[in-house]
Amino acid sequence: MFFAVLGPLEVRVDEQVIPLGGLKQRTLLAVLLRHANHSVSPHVLIEALWGGRPPRTAGDNLRLYVYQLRRALGTERIRRHREGYELVIGPGELDVECFEELSHTAPATGDDLKTAEILREALALWRGPAYAGMDTVPLLGDEAARLEERRLAVLESRIGADLDAGLGAGLTGELLGLVAEHPLRERLRGQLMLALNRAGRQAEALAVYQDARRTLAAELGMDPGPELRRVHQMILSGSPGRGHGPAQLPPDIPDFAGRDEHVATLVGRLRQTGRVTGVSVIAGMGGIGKTTLAVHAGHRLAATFTDGQLYANLQASADPAQVLAGFLSALGLPGAAVPQSLEERAALYRSRMAQRRMLVVLDNVASEGQVRPLLPGAAGCAVLVTSRSRLSGLEGARLIDLGVLAPAAAMELLAGVAGRPRVDTEREAAAEIVRLCDHMPLAVRVAGARLAARPHWRLQWFAAQLRDERRRLDQLSTGDLAVRASLALSYDGLPERARQAFRRLGLIEAADFAAWTVAALLDGAVPEAEELVEELVDAQLLTMTGIDQTGTPRYRLHDLVRLYARERAELEETQPDREAVVARMIGAWLALAERAMEDVPGPCYAVLHGGFPRWGPLRAEPPRDPLAWFDAEREALTAAVGHACALGLDEAAWDLAGCLERYFDVRGLFDEWRRTNERVMDVCRGAGNLRGEAVMLRGLLDCTTWMDTSQAGGAMVSLHDQARRLVEMFQRIGERRGLSDAYAMCAWGLAAQGTVDEARRTASHALSLAEETGHLGGQARAHLAMAVALGEERLDAAIPPLLRCLEMARELGNPRFEATALQFLGMVHVEFDAAHDYLSRSLAICRQLHDPLPEAMALNELAKLYLRHADPRTAALAVEAEELSRRYHLAHHLADVLWVGGCLALADDRADLAVTRLEESVRLWRTRSWPSFLSRALRSLGDAYTAAGRPAEAAQAWREADALGGARLAGVAGPSRGRPAAAAEAGVPG
Repeated sequence: MFFAVLGPLEVRVDEQVIPLGGLKQRTLLAVLLRHANHSVSPHVLIEALWGGRPPRTAGDNLRLYVYQLRRALGTERIRRHREGYELVIGPGELDVECFEELSHTAPATGDDLKTAEILREALALWRGPAYAGMDTVPLLGDEAARLEERRLAVLESRIGADLDAGLGAGLTGELLGLVAEHPLRERLRGQLMLALNRAGRQAEALAVYQDARRTLAAELGMDPGPELRRVHQMILSGSPGRGHGPAQLPPDIPDFAGRDEHVATLVGRLRQTGRVTGVSVIAGMGGIGKTTLAVHAGHRLAATFTDGQLYANLQASADPAQVLAGFLSALGLPGAAVPQSLEERAALYRSRMAQRRMLVVLDNVASEGQVRPLLPGAAGCAVLVTSRSRLSGLEGARLIDLGVLAPAAAMELLAGVAGRPRVDTEREAAAEIVRLCDHMPLAVRVAGARLAARPHWRLQWFAAQLRDERRRLDQLSTGDLAVRASLALSYDGLPERARQAFRRLGLIEAADFAAWTVAALLDGAVPEAEELVEELVDAQLLTMTGIDQTGTPRYRLHDLVRLYARERAELEETQPDREAVVARMIGAWLALAERAMEDVPGPCYAVLHGGFPRWGPLRAEPPRDPLAWFDAEREALTAAVGHACALGLDEAAWDLAGCLERYFDVRGLFDEWRRTNERVMDVCRGAGNLRGEAVMLRGLLDCTTWMDTSQAGGAMVSLHDQARRLVEMFQRIGERRGLSDAYAMCAWGLAAQGTVDEARRTASHALSLAEETGHLGGQARAHLAMAVALGEERLDAAIPPLLRCLEMARELGNPRFEATALQFLGMVHVEFDAAHDYLSRSLAICRQLHDPLPEAMALNELAKLYLRHADPRTAALAVEAEELSRRYHLAHHLADVLWVGGCLALADDRADLAVTRLEESVRLWRTRSWPSFLSRALRSLGDAYTAAGRPAEAAQAWREADALGGARLAGVAGPSRGRPAAAAEAGVPG
């Protein structure tokens, strides 16, 4: 499938255009394409479709348009997220992305003819103005204007490449038309002047300049810019002139790989003339490939700087005066004529460079002070600097912060050094090697060199050697190349306190972290930690990865740097000190997580904590946005849980994992929740930590019951059996609040299996325990369990405990549980208006919380309400509910919404589709062990079989349904074919 917006909107499959709907549907698709692979909020979409005057039904209409687009493009193309809708496109499926990729790739070819060819291919994607006919939509109009400017810039680059390739006369006709169309674009004017001059039409070229002067003065009140003036002077002088100056650059790297974007950026920047001493700084840690990039870009620029290139390695010649002496000699000054003082040498150097076009490459610069005397003052010169520091004090410098290679580029580098046939033969092992090298160019080059020197080595064997973290740095050394030695240069240059911070960062397992982490590692203050982090960033030993959800900068150690840091810690700190550092760090995460979880509106079972020591200085205030804090610290916290498990710190592990449960639930991270609790539960069981084991089991039951389809005997049977085990565990440790939670879970399992009287008694016991212990959340859960038990026999009997549950949820300040209570109230009310009010309020809360499990349930219940009243909104809501249920593996919710889909298909006389959906629903209900739901689905499946002409299968389905019976909470009459179906309403736990 190919989406085209560079012209009238089109969607094509195998060159066949897919018919789209009216303007609203096309506008919706255009806006989603504008933000392809990113979620777009309904508010933005409604604004785009209706401007500032949306109709009252805008939300419903939007869902209908989305539904229609899904039918046209395929349901997998448009995803529903908590924050909006996302159109999913793959590589090469959108013409804008193809255009941008081609235009960015072209300059890196190093061949002007090839560059021009690629840019022509990019421009050929344009079939007219971008988003043609839709530019009245502000969002699309702004993007269309941006794209038109990009098209013109790429067109100018293509003409520039043609000129650089030696073309000229053949471009005059095209350029005359373009200048007439865009009289204020000076680059086009300059290109026309060059083309005319090369065609022997010097007078006309000079006339173009005079016309530019008049036009710019009249329209903008400005004179021509420096580039246009330079072209004018060049034509007046008769030739651009190409001299023979120094060429000091080291040889280019024959196996250069990756960095195409950086090369294009540098070449583009440094080809700009008319600027006073353009300076670009390539900064990065040791081994990242700064020098390689600078030298490669310098060779690409050799033809631009016609008077030559100067090069100096300031690591070897740190004295700027000594470097200047070498530069002056290269510029033709006899040794005896070189002045003695730095200031005089710098002044003479600037004078010698004044009329030249030269590139100066300064490698391995340590400070701004080394660079300043070496800057030429000439407008036609450029300076390229490499440094482990960002040199932020260097005035006017533009920075490229160099990171590790992309995986594909690292593979290319390995193939270039070790030999492509070997890499192609063992691609999986090669990919593992570059991953274990952390995609660092020096490490990959060393690995490749070792393989090249040992042709008998299998790549798989070498990868196995690199897996051993303790020996990896030893393996990455050959000849005068070594990763450890490169990192040691940066480490040795740090003050002792910064070295201590660096090596202790190597002791933790977090993928990234905030600066306060260093305070815990050092048992110090946060302001000092922030200063030390900046020192490590400046030394290129630490990388800033971005700003997290709380507005806090995040940092990380690259894998090989982390190994080096840990190596230094093991050499320089005792084992007891290292263990104390790790324990203090885990205690710091625990202290913050404990405070943050208090304000996360997740499950309201009893909050239980252990006795692992917290690190005190961070416990003062809870985060302003606890969910955002958990979003930011999620990977660090789960890594800390794993680290605690590995170290046998069971008390820390279960407490920290328990602090994560509400967050995991609200964010729909059910698989991560399950894996975390299972691992910690095993550790607690091995350590005899019954409290930790019980807390982990409680969370595990809450996590898996509504998703897992693998429990022996079915989900609700498993819930009851495991909850009985949980009762015994909490009884043994005397934890009565936890006991209330366990009894409430038992009541759910009993009610689902139809053991209603025992379920009521168990829920009542849970309520008594919760009231005795002041466990308000437990009381709310007990009332909900009671309502489920009562609703299995008579719907209206569930209303009083649900109203009490709603009251307590609000008293708790827990909007998540409030949404659940509202959902069940919507389920048990038969009247449309009351049910719709409860369910709509619940859905609004769920969407505000971005909470997928109750949102899927609210969408499902609304869809069933609409289904019962033949409301046309049913289909769109069912699609959303199914999408959420499948994405988050919510087996219970999916079984329910598939029943809705089957009933819809049956009502539309699509019997085969109804059978497919209802058979899947029945398969899922068989794993749930909730007979009333299974009975309802079987009755509807019997109806579908009848409609499909399969009477024997229909009779079998009805017989099984009759044997199971039914229950009030699971069904009011729904759409029927041939005999009544026992389906329409179903309760889904939340």
